[in-house]
Amino acid sequence: MSLRSLPLKKSYDSDDDDILSDFYIPSLSNSILYKRLAGFFSSTTLTVAAKGISKLISNGGEMKLITGVRFSQADIEAIKEAQEKPDEVIARIMLKELDSLENKFVEDHVRALAWMVANKKLEIKVALILDEDGFPIDDETLEKNGIFHQKVGIMEDTNGDSLSFSGSENESASGWLNNIEEFKVFRSWEKEESDYFNADCEKFLKFWNGYSKRAQVIEIPEAIRKQLIKIAPDHIEDLNLDKWVGERINEIELRDYQKQAVIQWLTNNRRGIFEMATGTGKTITALSCLEKTLMVEKKLVIIITSPFIHLSKQWIKEANKFNIECDKIIADSSENKWKDKLVDELLDVENGINENLMVLTTHNTFSTPDFINIIQESKKRRPSIRLFLIVDEVHGIGAPERKKGLIDEYDYRLGLSATPKRWFDWEGTDKIFDYFGSVIFEFSLKDAIDAGYLTPYIYKPYFTTLTPGEMEKYENETRKISKAYYRSKDDDEKDEIFTLLCIKRQKIIRNALNKLVVFEQILDKLEQIRYCLVYCSPQQIRIVQNILNKRNIIQHKFTEREGTKNEEKYGGLSEREFLIKKFAEGVYHALVSMRCLDEGVDVPPAQIAIMLDNSGNPREYIQRRGRVLRKFPGKNSAIIFDVIIEPVLRQGIPKELAGLERKIIAKELLRYREFASSSRNVTECMKLMENVESIYGL
Repeated sequence: MSLRSLPLKKSYDSDDDDILSDFYIPSLSNSILYKRLAGFFSSTTLTVAAKGISKLISNGGEMKLITGVRFSQADIEAIKEAQEKPDEVIARIMLKELDSLENKFVEDHVRALAWMVANKKLEIKVALILDEDGFPIDDETLEKNGIFHQKVGIMEDTNGDSLSFSGSENESASGWLNNIEEFKVFRSWEKEESDYFNADCEKFLKFWNGYSKRAQVIEIPEAIRKQLIKIAPDHIEDLNLDKWVGERINEIELRDYQKQAVIQWLTNNRRGIFEMATGTGKTITALSCLEKTLMVEKKLVIIITSPFIHLSKQWIKEANKFNIECDKIIADSSENKWKDKLVDELLDVENGINENLMVLTTHNTFSTPDFINIIQESKKRRPSIRLFLIVDEVHGIGAPERKKGLIDEYDYRLGLSATPKRWFDWEGTDKIFDYFGSVIFEFSLKDAIDAGYLTPYIYKPYFTTLTPGEMEKYENETRKISKAYYRSKDDDEKDEIFTLLCIKRQKIIRNALNKLVVFEQILDKLEQIRYCLVYCSPQQIRIVQNILNKRNIIQHKFTEREGTKNEEKYGGLSEREFLIKKFAEGVYHALVSMRCLDEGVDVPPAQIAIMLDNSGNPREYIQRRGRVLRKFPGKNSAIIFDVIIEPVLRQGIPKELAGLERKIIAKELLRYREFASSSRNVTECMKLMENVESIYGL
């Protein structure tokens, strides 16, 4: 085995080179020792470090790996306050990564390194970058200063010849084969390269031996070593890493139920609705349907419409994981001259300049006359081009103005929602189902929890009452409406009056003062407030923030005023993305929201929800519950606090008012029953509900 015999280049660039086949595989095939300085610990960093590793393993080679750790500000505070030891924090962070290996591609390569650890072929050390006081530096500071970002690799063969490589490298699983990567190669046997080679060796040895002035290097925590040994295969041949060589890599592997949904859609003439619980991967499933369609259609224009502008960016991010190669444009009010851009891009497809096009838009723009006309004119010019419509949160497209966008020109149609039926809008619901067809696949929240795809939760309802002043105001409103209700002989009119009463009642109870009293009681019972979402009304938001501040709970509001455009001051993220990032890192303990966390915003770390401003709309409360049920490393369960106003049934209340109030509380208990039925403490919740029902004659 000889590195010297290889036709090595002085530099490699993934734009021109097949780096895996041209460099990693031949170099590691001729090596017996591989030293790697690999940036910050993560499952995908380990995957990148394992490039071509099967060849080193087959040689009986060994590896030395140094990795850094990303600490959040909360982690640093815990260390400084002696709440946790540094090695305990490191173990917790690393275990989260190892517990979240859902992708088969990533999992196989991490398990290959784990096999090397188990067989004493791999030694791992952790480099902690320290401040002047000797404490680890948090992730945000590291990012600003660019510390520990350069990657270095050193390979050695049986003849004592070595090479090093260093430079830019994309540390992501998709980056292994698909993204831009470039580095320089320096050979020990070439005199003009020896200085650079020696510099790389010194850099590695300085960290490995703990000589770096700005870093403390420690052995990997024992808990991580044991976990790696636990996930290691018995036989390295079982992994067959060579199967990934030359493959087009997707970061996503579909779950069984997602595969079933795709099959259902394909066999239903590529039309239908997926009714899938929040957090079960509707986006991924839809993109798989798109991927299958691209295999059979030579010219395809994909229209993806969502309720909000920021969701378009999420769709692009997910589409990139599928390596869907086509122009992607955002056509909505956030983009200047979107109409001209859309027309130009469609003409490029029509004229054969581009094969496919993906257009991301919002429900409001999608249903405008301009958008509709541009699509219709394009289809008229080139009828052979297929149009594929994906509607995210499809219930929203049934609104009177929005449903105008559901035109006949779309050949393939897919609607996505956890709750596709519209609340108190049968006409809009019928339009959705007529246009897309029926629900062809359903995966409920209980199904997802039972299968381990969503986090189990505990439901804690708190019943409270209106103040005497609020009660008087409420009864006055109820009396006015009840007269009209009981005079009416038309059932449809009665339904309208009842809906009006529900709305009037909601306006009073949503800001009930006693809710804030209960809120403080809930906070008193929680030992630690972390990863908490608080839903409140616009009138309550400042009071809620003040209550949290007085308890030293670091919080931030999350409303429609927090921006969705990328800004330099947020590190290239939008303000919302920045807030969610800091929330995930533990910098913010709570996010206080009105409705902005209802649809489409992913906050997987969230594990506590406190609902002060409740909704009778199933779509809204189901979406809110879904925000805290997404899986996240280290998150074993969630808890939902629901503050419910008891019915107004005082002594001497008129019979007609009592009848209406019972009807309203029965409707309120629908949410209770929905939340309780899938909870861990379902028996306890149902007993409490039976008591409430018996008290009020329900």
